[in-house]
Parts: sequence; C-alpha cells; structure tokens
Amino acid sequence: QVFLHMVGDLLRYSGANEVNIQLDILRSVCRELREQVDEECLTFNYDDTCGMIAGTGNEKEEIRLLSSCIKRHPRLRYFECLLRSTAKFHALLEALELPAGTRCSFAFEFKVSAEEALRLFRRFRVRRLSFIPQEEGPDRRLGDWSSLPETNLHTVCLRSCTDQVVRSFMMASPRLQGLQVMDSRLLGEVGVNFGNLSSLSLTGITMPDEQFTRLIAGCQNLRSLYIAKCHVSNITVALPRLELLSVTHCRQLTDDCASEMLSPVHNPSLRFIDLTEDRSLVSPTVAHPRLQIAWLMHCPQLTDHAVSHMFNNCPGLTAANLVQSMIESALICSPALRTLELTTSQRLTDTAVTQLLQHCPNLSFLDVGHCCQLVEPVFSHRVLETILLSFCVQLRESAIVGLFANCPSLRYVELAVCMFDMTRFQRECNPQCQVVVNFDF
Repeated sequence: QVFLHMVGDLLRYSGANEVNIQLDILRSVCRELREQVDEECLTFNYDDTCGMIAGTGNEKEEIRLLSSCIKRHPRLRYFECLLRSTAKFHALLEALELPAGTRCSFAFEFKVSAEEALRLFRRFRVRRLSFIPQEEGPDRRLGDWSSLPETNLHTVCLRSCTDQVVRSFMMASPRLQGLQVMDSRLLGEVGVNFGNLSSLSLTGITMPDEQFTRLIAGCQNLRSLYIAKCHVSNITVALPRLELLSVTHCRQLTDDCASEMLSPVHNPSLRFIDLTEDRSLVSPTVAHPRLQIAWLMHCPQLTDHAVSHMFNNCPGLTAANLVQSMIESALICSPALRTLELTTSQRLTDTAVTQLLQHCPNLSFLDVGHCCQLVEPVFSHRVLETILLSFCVQLRESAIVGLFANCPSLRYVELAVCMFDMTRFQRECNPQCQVVVNFDF
C-alpha cells in the first residue's frame, strides 16, 4: 500500500511500450518491497475517515475488508484504531478479526456505554483506551460501570466522567500505569490504590485543592504528573520518583505553591518542569540540583530576580524556554545550558543578551526573535551554532557584522525585517553557515 501510493498512477498506466519500458521492473520491485513490508509489519493503524470503501456507507463490509488487510501481516502485534462513527464501532465489535494476542489501542470520539465497553474487553486484548463514558440512559446497564471485569489496560483516558467511573477502572485494571482524566467533575473521593501508576494527567478537572493533594499523595510511584486548566492555587506535590512535572494554564497558581513543588526536598528526582501559561506567577523559587529542562512560557509577570535565581541555582539546566516573558536585565548564568528560547521577550536588553553569551559557555541554540528592544548586543561566543534574530526591528547592522566575526561555530542564522541589507550576509558569510533572510509572510 505504501509504495502504491508513492508511485501513484504509474503502476496502472498502460500507455505505449516506449514509455513503460521499465514498468515491469518497477512493478516487481514494488511488489517485493510491499511483501516485505507486509511480512515485517508489527503495528497496524486504522482511522475510520480513511475510507477503505469510499461512499458506500457499508460499515460491516469495510470492517471485513479491514480484517482481510490485517491478515496479510502475519507478525502483527499491535492494532491502533481511531473511530468517530458509532456505526463503525458496532460493526467492529461484530466483525473485526485480529491475530491471537494482538495488543490493541482504541480511541473513540463518542460516548461508549458500560455494556459496549464490556464487549470490547471480551473481544480484544485492549492495552490503551480513550473514550467518553456514558453514565446516563434509559437502560441502567448502559451507565453502570461497577461490573467491569479485570482488564489488561496499561493506559486509559477518561473524558467527561465522574469519580465513580474512575474508581471502577482503577479497581478493574491492576496493571494500569497511565491514567488521564479530562473535563470532569470529581466531587467524591476515588478511594482506590493508585500505587502502580507511573503517569497521571488531570486536565480541566473540577475539585478542591485538598482533594487534588490527597489524590496525588496516593500515587507515590509517579514519574510524570500533568495538571492543566485546573483551578488549583495551593496543592501539595511530594513524590520521591517524580521526574516530569507539568502544571500549565493554571492561572491561580501561587508562587509559594510552585516553589514548594519545585523544591528538592519534596521532589528530589525532578528533571523537567513546565509552568506554561501560569500567568499569576511572579517570583517563584526554582532551585533544584537535578533540574535539566525548564519551560516557563507565557508567564508575563515573572521577574528578573526569579529568572536569575533559577539559572544560578539549577547547575544541571541544559534547556530553558522563556517565550513571551517580561524580563529585561536578568543575569542568565548557566555552565550547562545548551538551548535558550527568549522569543517575544520584548523588554529584553542588549546587556542581558551580551552577558548571557559570556556566562553560558556551552550554549549552542539561542532564539531572541521579536525582541524589539535589542539594538547592538555583543554577539561573541565560541560554540554557538544557531541564532534566531527575526523581527528584531531595531537591530543594527554592526551587531550582525560582529556576530559573524566573533561566533566561529555558527551554522544557522535567521534574519527578517531588519533595517539593513540582510542579503549581504548570505553573500559574505562562511559557506558552512546557512543564513535565512526571506520569509513568506
């Protein structure tokens, strides 16, 4: 199938021999490659919008065709399926045939009843599942999730559900490692053991801070925790194995809460933090010896002092993203830092950029695009390879001359909407460095 699409109509063209003199060779090569792909394929992906039978509306016939396609892959181990049609879902429950032991991932963009979920678990070996549980209906069986059998689920995403559904899945899934709950009201205690979870994601959840704290405290083996679009302000996160902490779009999050979460006392294994769009943050304390990556995008109130303190007290930091910050003269000093993104930091000064290049000896990537206050910073760095300077509208030509003269390792430079002849540097710079100046706006 892959090579049929790549070559297109050529394989079906029946014109003159002089045009198709190599067609037989091409056909045999594609046939051999296709057979090899079929033989070696381990994962089959199906999306119900792909239209295996275009325009017929015969769901059962399409699922039968899907089954016949799957049979061509004798080594198949994984089946991944995205469905938007309830009719195709019902046809799939009746007619889909998979090799024994195939591990399945299903994502359904519609409500699924408890009875339908039960049939799904009986028919297939489901490892990952994402859907909207149906909890109300004329037939009580449709919304009764308490009778779920033991499942082999490793990851489940529950959308628009209640704590009763979460409780039922946790009790029925002893091997569950990843739980995602989205756009839900969890008003009661879930009341089950979350000890096996290594990843927990809570998006758009309505529940009190105290309940957030208790829920998280019951997940002592978590390695990654995602909280997004929740009205949290003062929760406690203290997990010995946590490596990734993402608390984003939580506009009521306080400095004290963030400082406590980022403390090595509470989360000693932390390596990655994401506090994007936490717009209430002003001066949280970020000081962690193991922290490697920090994303603080769209935090407009973040102070110079907080940023300087983070770089001075996170010696292992290798990448930082401060897109659309309001920092002006923060001292960015980090011996391990390799990637720094400051784009649209429109108060950033020449002095801050000059100093960060002096105090970050291993920096290889710098993005200061749309930093409109930059005029003539001193660009001098031994190992800098990539720098983005687009829309620095006040930047002087002499600063770019200094950039190419004092950054011998440069490999990629972006310039746009600068008030001088930018194409000059394309002509004059080292041929090993790519200079991009003309964007299609």
